Amino acid sequence: MSMAERHAAPSAGDTAVVRVEGLAKRYGARPALAGLSVSVQKGEIIGLLGANGSGKTTALRMLAGLLPPDTGRGAVLGHDLLHQAGEIRRRVGYLSQRFSLYANLSVSENLRFRAEVFGLAQPREAVAGLIERFGLAPFVTLAAGRLSSGWARLLQLACALVHAPPLLLLDEPTAGLDPAARQVVWRHILRCAGEEAAILLSTHDLSDANRCARHRRARTGRIPRGACWCHCELPDRRFAARGGCDRRGRPCRRLCRAAELCGRARAADT
Repeated sequence: MSMAERHAAPSAGDTAVVRVEGLAKRYGARPALAGLSVSVQKGEIIGLLGANGSGKTTALRMLAGLLPPDTGRGAVLGHDLLHQAGEIRRRVGYLSQRFSLYANLSVSENLRFRAEVFGLAQPREAVAGLIERFGLAPFVTLAAGRLSSGWARLLQLACALVHAPPLLLLDEPTAGLDPAARQVVWRHILRCAGEEAAILLSTHDLSDANRCARHRRARTGRIPRGACWCHCELPDRRFAARGGCDRRGRPCRRLCRAAELCGRARAADT
């Protein structure tokens, strides 16, 4: 395969918001991600399911244009993943697993700063709309570092949405939250999908994976092919849910359970 073919842009008829093949990343001798292939359409919620340390964060950082892959190819929002990372960063909404906002700035100041970074024509209107949408009005003058974990996660999600991105990359958006806060976060995620945003989220929680499939079922009355994509990757041996079998060909209960919850578990190397 020539270099031109390897880095070719997606065809004109390809409507996928994300389409990548064979993404891999190593840190020295340690493989962090091996051969990730996935596509995401508008309005889809795709779950990346795996244990801690399995490369989920690495995958999302690569798709956000924050980390270059060692090998692989693909396009995000029509931009080449290897050569147009800056364009991808400007258009993607990324929520990191760790709190990544300015703890000493107030809620409204964090939102205004993010709006100005993205160069919005009407930043005040955008910030006001997000404060109303996420119910942040009682906390606008409170320092972000003093928010509870649930409200802090909602503020992170609001900041990720400030420029109305067509693609959301969410790194374990409900990790560490109580059940009530998880429900609120998922309500906003489902609303974003209803507004035709493509969403790729990572999780190690099967209840989150279940929500991916249930969202598609609510929209179409059934779980279509590829409705939810689940990938288990362990540090010592990557294996995907092709038939739900482990390295020795024995049924893997974790993968079979994921397939049952999500409707379909698609192998990462197809």
